[in-house]
Parts: sequence; structure tokens; C-alpha cells
Amino acid sequence: MDGTRTALVTGATSGLGRATAGLLAATPGWRVLLGARDAGAGDRLAGELGADVVPMDLASLDSVRAAATVAAAQGPLDALLLVAGVQVTRADRTSAEGHELTFAVNHLGHYLLTRELLPHLVAGARVVVVSSGTHFGTLRRSGPFPGPRWGDPRALARPRPGSGQRAYATSKLANVYFGRELARRCPRLSVAVFDPGLMPATGLARSYPAPARALYAVLTPLLARLPFAQTPEQAAAQLVALTTGPAGRSGRYVERGVEAPSSPESADPDRARELWEVSAELVGLPAG
Repeated sequence: MDGTRTALVTGATSGLGRATAGLLAATPGWRVLLGARDAGAGDRLAGELGADVVPMDLASLDSVRAAATVAAAQGPLDALLLVAGVQVTRADRTSAEGHELTFAVNHLGHYLLTRELLPHLVAGARVVVVSSGTHFGTLRRSGPFPGPRWGDPRALARPRPGSGQRAYATSKLANVYFGRELARRCPRLSVAVFDPGLMPATGLARSYPAPARALYAVLTPLLARLPFAQTPEQAAAQLVALTTGPAGRSGRYVERGVEAPSSPESADPDRARELWEVSAELVGLPAG
């Protein structure tokens, strides 16, 4: 349809991705491609929203490459919303290629997807990378959640003993570096890194053991009452505004809909450049 713009949303069948896909599909002039690991859930949601499914498992680089081919066949893309994420309890779980699972899903899969789709993103296309305040690693910004521990990206990609929560915070720092470097390398795009704040109802605890999931289910309604908490629907409205509203400064960090500083640690351009180049190596692409 002439004038219709197309957006690909990863993690589109649950949490923030589901809320974002639904809101964007209801926005006049927008068509949504649903990045979905669960094909059945994707098909059901596609029927509900009048959208199209792009099967995608971010824990498999082969799956990501296939997903990029499917998405590219749909025509030019006006927006790429990198929403999917995983949080596990340990840093020794692995992706299909043997990479540490959290780094693989939250960063490496999205990096490869973006690189593969760059030729199909129109000039001025919006790319939104969903990060988290956990990348600050401070009590005020992250609460009791362990902060990131940066290192050689090759080491971050290796499974290891240790906290899955720390691996998650580190992957969210990687998201900021990736968004900033993407903006630097691709000035024709409009890139934003989005921090939705605390969202107790996103389902990130789905990979936790059953007792931890049960405890989190009890705590969720209490956490949702905190003044700085948001529902997925509230955060989705902010994310969709970044996609459909006026373009801002590319590479900016947006917290709960308002441009804000990211952590001091995230402002290191050398780390951002190194992460890009090592990620290219890990997925088998030139640095570009």
C-alpha cells in the first residue's frame, strides 16, 4: 500500500515487544513485522494484529540470518525496533554457536540482524535499541541488581561461571555502545537507545527456576506500585513515539521517553568501536 511504512519488532510476542507491536500496528500508515521465536505465538498474534511473522531465534546466528532474508523480502524497512531480551540466572548457558546466552541474545543476535538489514533500511529509518538502567551499576539507578563488568568482548561472548544478572547488566551496557557506534557509522539512520525503566510485568524472569518465578509473580504487583515503575503499555507508547514522532539526535539515550545521559562508563568511544569490530568477527562479517 502506497505510503505505508514498515517496522520490524523483535521479541514481538511478549512483554514490551508485544505491547509495542500492538500499538504500532494500530497506528495509521504502519505495517508491522513480528520477530518471533515461538512460531505458534507469532502466527496467533499476526492474525490478531493483521501483521506478518518473521521467525527468529536470536540465540542462533543461522536463524537471525534467515530472519533477515525474510524481512528484507518484505520490502524497504522504515524502522527496526530491537526489543527482545533474555535474563538467566547463570552466565554459563550457551547459544547455538556456543556463545554466552545473554550476550548472544541481547547483543550479538541484534547486531547481526542490524548489519544484515542495513541495505534495506531507508534513509532516515529509525533504529531503537532497548537497553536498561542496570547498565549504570549504581544503587540509585540499578538498586540491588549487580552492575556490569566490562572486558574484552571476546571474553564476554564466552560462557563462564558467575551471575546471570551481572551478564544481563553487561549486555545492556553493550546495547548502549552498539547504539552509539551504529549512529556514528551510519549517519543516514536515526538511532536511539531506549531505557524503559523498571517494568516488573515484562516476563524477564521466565528463564528463572520455578521457585524464583513464583516469588517474582508475588512481588510483581508490589513492584508495579513503585513511582518509577512502568507497565509494558506505558513504555511501548514511549517507544512508538520514538519510532513515529520527530527525529531527535541520533545516538541519544532516552529514559522513559525523555533524552537523558547514559552512564559515564557507556561514553567510551574506544569500547564502542572495539565491540563493533569484535562482534563483526564473531558473526563472520567485515567490520564495515
